[in-house]
Amino acid sequence: MTSEPNATDLPEFDDIPDPVGSLGVRAAPRPPALNGEALQRSATRNRRVAALMLSVSWLAAHLTVYGLRADLASLPPLYIAVEIALPFALAAASLAVALGVGRLGLGLSIAALSALAILGPLSFWLMAAGAPLPRVPEANSDSWLGAFVCMDITLAWAGVPILCAALSLRRAFPVAAGFRSALVGAACGLFAGAVMNLHCANVDRFHMLLGHAVPVLVAVLVGAFVLRRTARA
Repeated sequence: MTSEPNATDLPEFDDIPDPVGSLGVRAAPRPPALNGEALQRSATRNRRVAALMLSVSWLAAHLTVYGLRADLASLPPLYIAVEIALPFALAAASLAVALGVGRLGLGLSIAALSALAILGPLSFWLMAAGAPLPRVPEANSDSWLGAFVCMDITLAWAGVPILCAALSLRRAFPVAAGFRSALVGAACGLFAGAVMNLHCANVDRFHMLLGHAVPVLVAVLVGAFVLRRTARA
């Protein structure tokens, strides 16, 4: 039986160079610094919060100046729910779904986006056309002039939030930019329409459809075709 070799049996073993050791040992690479990216995310979040606060302040200030409708205390709870509370809830849901990041950070599904973009404004129209009237409309409440006055005011109320969204959501939607931008427009329109329902005491269906509901549709279209240009990544 032969014994295992040792260093004394192989005197020249130490003279063989170490190919790995000659390369030297490199330190593990450091992960890239994320301070700049974190600051950018923080600035983006701050811009969106500022845009939201400015939009809410814009509508609240005008509601304060124009005042609440005189018949608010006498309105049935169901009418308040469908004409005021529901549009506010749909506006908040539309904005949340439009800005939702989803599991992969690319937003929520197209089905959810498209469904809410259609059902939100459609429900406002349906409630304006079919909600039970709290009382008999006054004489001349269906005039074109009165409807156009409310339509102009509601469009102005929705315009500033849409402008704030355009400035704060630059390159924010890498996918489904059209649907998500339409939802942002719907949120602005529904919020403005709900505020108008808080102010205007005219319950005539023609007035509600033309003066209060048409601006919601206009806001959706502006979001889908105009806001998309700046929000698309």
